[in-house]
Amino acid sequence: MVAVALCLVACLLLALSPGASAQDPEAGLADAEARAATAESEVSNLEPVVRLAEARLEGTREQATPVRLEADRAANRVAATEASLRRTHEEAVATVSEAEEERSSAGEDHDEQVASGIGFAIALLTIALITLAWSWFRASAAVAYLVRIRLDQAVGLLVGGGFVTVVVGAAIASAGGLAEAIGLAVACLGVMLPVALLLARHSAEVQRGGAKAILGRERVPVRATQAIAALFGFFLLLSFGSALFSNETHTNDVSSKTRELAEEDDPSNQALVEAEGEATDLENEAAPLLTAVRRRQSNLDAVERQLGKAERRLSSAEGDAKGFARQLLVVERRETREREAEERAAAKLVAREEREVSEEAAEECNPNYSGCLDPYASDYDCAGGSGDGPLYTGTVEVIGYDEYGLDDDGDGIGCDLG
Repeated sequence: MVAVALCLVACLLLALSPGASAQDPEAGLADAEARAATAESEVSNLEPVVRLAEARLEGTREQATPVRLEADRAANRVAATEASLRRTHEEAVATVSEAEEERSSAGEDHDEQVASGIGFAIALLTIALITLAWSWFRASAAVAYLVRIRLDQAVGLLVGGGFVTVVVGAAIASAGGLAEAIGLAVACLGVMLPVALLLARHSAEVQRGGAKAILGRERVPVRATQAIAALFGFFLLLSFGSALFSNETHTNDVSSKTRELAEEDDPSNQALVEAEGEATDLENEAAPLLTAVRRRQSNLDAVERQLGKAERRLSSAEGDAKGFARQLLVVERRETREREAEERAAAKLVAREEREVSEEAAEECNPNYSGCLDPYASDYDCAGGSGDGPLYTGTVEVIGYDEYGLDDDGDGIGCDLG
């Protein structure tokens, strides 16, 4: 239904528009052929122009291509140089950062070693002093309190207090610097003081007779305490020496050139400058050639558009000419059919008239003989015979009654003189 509606609309538009269908086919064909000839001439004139524009464009492209390629290679070299410099800069930054991290880590290790030595030395100094003043320490109020309570209570109190002291020392040591040394000393004393207090309680118990001496003697000789104090002093000096004379860990030195590369915000060198200059020169050299290529490409496009329009006009004119030719052919065929129909009608009319004449003539002939003998004649004789007429005839066929006696031998053929 949609197709039928579209066809009806198209037919209506064709009927209403003063187009080619309403135009005289011969005049329309002549006009279309004239337009086709004009368009064909225009196409013929534009084709050489197009070929010339194509040749010029190709020649300009051939000139611009090597320069363009060289400019691209120069740009690639600039990009490669920049990438190399960027990698070198990044490697230098990484090297400097790694060296700084190593130096910072080495400094932290050194500070921790110094703090450990000082803290341990402070703890050893405290224990050495306690050893030298053992009698005073054993008679202290803390030891007296421990003696008054049970052993298990004393052990639990010392272990708990030592744990708390170690925790507090670790917390102080986490602050770093001098506090780290003090915290380590407190943590070490949290382990050593409970042992010293237990030994002092045991010594006090032995002196009071509440416990048996471990070494079989109530009192430790002075020389023994001095020796122990000397041993702690040795470890004290050793700790102080390790703290005072410790050296920082050796780290890899970074060259000044590497530092300069790492500190540059926009790294460049002579190779990059030369590559950029070469690329700029080639770009400047290629610019006018590329402009000429674009201009000639634009000219070629314009001429090709003109050629396309002319070809479309030629195609339209040829289509119109074919349409008018078909219309003219239809008219000629219709006229031929009409002429043939008229000729056939005229021929039928002539035949009908001849037939009517023949029928009229047949009605005035004697029906007993073939041919046409006058039915009103008084007598017929054979021509060349001895009869006296008044009318004569040649050989005839007797198809009825032999009224004139022409068939003497009765064979149905009259006037058969042979």
